[in-house]
Amino acid sequence: MDTPLHELVLEVLQEAKANGMTQKQLAEISSLGEVSLSRLKKADDAKLSTLTELGRSVGKKLIWVDDNTDIPSLVRKGQLF
Repeated sequence: MDTPLHELVLEVLQEAKANGMTQKQLAEISSLGEVSLSRLKKADDAKLSTLTELGRSVGKKLIWVDDNTDIPSLVRKGQLF
């Protein structure tokens, strides 16, 4: 499964692991619960609020930009964050 959702969830799990966090701790911090987090890993869909909370738990945030946006340029200029 290589959906964008799956990639985001895997990235969050990798970030949590890199920060020494277990999946159980991530579930507690994000207030998802272990079963919900486990289901999310296999899901093809999720609420935006769920993804936002999960990302926030590891210091990430979701952004919405046009496909043709030069994101690195916006970051360097301080216009994105």
